Amino acid sequence: MARNPKYMQVANDLKEKLAGYSYEQKLPTEAELVQMYDVSRQTIRVCLDILREENLIRSIQGSGSYYIGSHSRRDRTMRIGVITTYISDYIFPSILRGIEETLTSNSYSLMLNATNNSVSTESQILRALNESAIDGLIVEGTKTALPNPNSSFYHRLAEMNIPVVFINGYYSNLRHENIIHVVTDDHRGGCIVTERLADNGHRSIGSMFKSDDIQGINRYSGYIDTLARRDIAINDSNVMWFTTESRETIISASNPGLIKMINSCSAVVCYNDETAVRLAGILNSVPNTVKSVVSFDNCLRPDLRGADFFSLDHPKGDLGSTAVRKLLSMINGNKELSVALDWRISGSSAR
Repeated sequence: MARNPKYMQVANDLKEKLAGYSYEQKLPTEAELVQMYDVSRQTIRVCLDILREENLIRSIQGSGSYYIGSHSRRDRTMRIGVITTYISDYIFPSILRGIEETLTSNSYSLMLNATNNSVSTESQILRALNESAIDGLIVEGTKTALPNPNSSFYHRLAEMNIPVVFINGYYSNLRHENIIHVVTDDHRGGCIVTERLADNGHRSIGSMFKSDDIQGINRYSGYIDTLARRDIAINDSNVMWFTTESRETIISASNPGLIKMINSCSAVVCYNDETAVRLAGILNSVPNTVKSVVSFDNCLRPDLRGADFFSLDHPKGDLGSTAVRKLLSMINGNKELSVALDWRISGSSAR
């Protein structure tokens, strides 16, 4: 009986050796395999092609080949986990509509959960999802500016070859090729709204940002960068910081720091439209010097009686559908990169 071709002998031997590999363990280089098996480089390349076709390895140009076999042959469930901070409020219905429509058109169903921006609730949901059969996860992280105790859950999913796409915010310490994010360009957004105010002559510009979400940190970064670039003084007392839990206390007429800020500034940059609506209630009830308010999301319009209002358009549905398309591409074995979507500018403006 004729013996198997040399490349098949080498390929079969490599398969036996790979059984002892851990996920993402690197294979010897082509040169090392040539020496190990005493064959030509072309023979080794044919062997590696066979292993790739059988989904046992993946190769990265300039880096090498890596074992993925035990994580690449899962049966599809056609279910995607979706976690957001909220479901029925604010911009979330539009984001979820983009997610659901794109999933449905690709014959996937979704398992939807909300954390109410609670780390402990996020943990409970992730524990349940780890016991469920899903092909991928779309998640809006909870308090993404803070260290997160649930990182191990996300890493576990990624190691199981279940890709994770974060939306709106992301945890900066999570680094894995199966974990990416689709967000808005919040630093650029902070620059845009602050530049509009500066262009209209404002020199005393206050702000209100959320400190426990990465969106707030990045929007603040754009705000202060623009002030510095336009040679406008940065006054710490004109920056109000709040968290999920402290929002009602900070954005309150009983907060002397806020009252001082709105009586020393001609304009205010708000973290989002919900913040602007709360601020409007205060501006309409107490004396102040604010003439313009700018914000993010263009979802709610505050009833401002003595000031102009402008809000950047959030790409809402596009963000949701982009997250799904990238997730499904990763499920199909493709490599995807994180992306920051542009803010849109509506026809209204603040002066």
